[in-house]
Amino acid sequence: MGDSVHVALFTDFHPATLGGVQTAMRSLWDGLRGLGHRVTVFCPPAPGSTATEPDIVVLDSTRMSMSNGLPVVLPTRANQRLIDAAFAERGPIDLVHTLTTYGGGIAGIRAARRHGVPTVQTMQSRDDTVIEKYSPAPYPAALTMRLLHGWFVPLRRQPPYAGDSRVARLAWRPLIAQAQASDRVIVPTRHFARRLAARGVDRPIHVVSNGIDDAALERARAAVEPTLDATAPLRALWCGRFSAEKRPLEAIEVARLVQDCTLDIYGSGPLVERVRAALTADLTDRVRLHGEVEQSTCLHAMRTHDVLLLTSDCDTQGMVLLEAVAMGLPILYCDPELSETIPEDGGLRTATPSVDSFAAALKSLAHTREQIPLMRKALAAHADEPRQSRHLAAIVSVYREAIAAGLSYAGG
Repeated sequence: MGDSVHVALFTDFHPATLGGVQTAMRSLWDGLRGLGHRVTVFCPPAPGSTATEPDIVVLDSTRMSMSNGLPVVLPTRANQRLIDAAFAERGPIDLVHTLTTYGGGIAGIRAARRHGVPTVQTMQSRDDTVIEKYSPAPYPAALTMRLLHGWFVPLRRQPPYAGDSRVARLAWRPLIAQAQASDRVIVPTRHFARRLAARGVDRPIHVVSNGIDDAALERARAAVEPTLDATAPLRALWCGRFSAEKRPLEAIEVARLVQDCTLDIYGSGPLVERVRAALTADLTDRVRLHGEVEQSTCLHAMRTHDVLLLTSDCDTQGMVLLEAVAMGLPILYCDPELSETIPEDGGLRTATPSVDSFAAALKSLAHTREQIPLMRKALAAHADEPRQSRHLAAIVSVYREAIAAGLSYAGG
């Protein structure tokens, strides 16, 4: 291998679709190519898109869809043939980097084994929390995922961690098995690294934050300067996917309880009709839906608002959180584990994840606007930390370490 690395990225989300994983993937992809590395992406199709990208290999999808409405990929023989043909045509591949743990991620693990190349697995999904809190049928959902994943990527030893519920233990099994089937593991936060290690993952775990494209940050900062109008209603912002674990409906209820604020909502997803229905007549002049937009639009909006309303309680890190830090937007949040990513004094954590707790904190902020410049100042000292360029060297170092060490998989 020379200075350039050819990486096969496997994911369950097309880069053109909405979501934090996709945003992080696009930033990584662009960053690697900018350094002269070659990247081939293996992913499902983008719904409704017929555009082609020469460095994307579109895998066959099923008629099923995930909870976010995106297509499901399975590690079928048809996809195996498609992947093997792409490896032969586009190779040599130096390394497989899997970004998810579902069908696309499984296909990547299996492709790496067939072709004798090492695997790096990015782990950042808190499936245990999402399933336990937000699945309509937690136990059947966790059991189904565990059985399907275990069919393709078995885990032959019992994880040692005894503190999880029955549902959480089932939900953790695919994550642990996927990590154990890899040569190196990348996680965005220390707290998630500790969670994996506590559950028996003994592969080398590297903590490398997700990153935001440098050029996108520069453009947004140059285009808009932050403003503060202490006489106007507090300007709250919510960005993300309309799904249960992101809690967009709760964000609307928070705005309903805080009269001295407006709320701009950017995003779309499976709960879009429920979100629209929640905008009753008493909210139409204060809560505005902007739909699914480009990242640049969200970055610009972060420069013209006073606070990010981050209602999710099961993110490992969250791209919207990194974007807020980079744009100097104070953050109102509820998940204590996000405190690792939010600079001290740059955010305000609610007492509980409840709507009432968010509303109390937002009212307090609306009535004490002098906090906002202080929070912005605290964030300014960390504004460049989310730049992708600050993390690329660490990721490439993991790649080179994995390639130099060779295959280490020993059957889980």
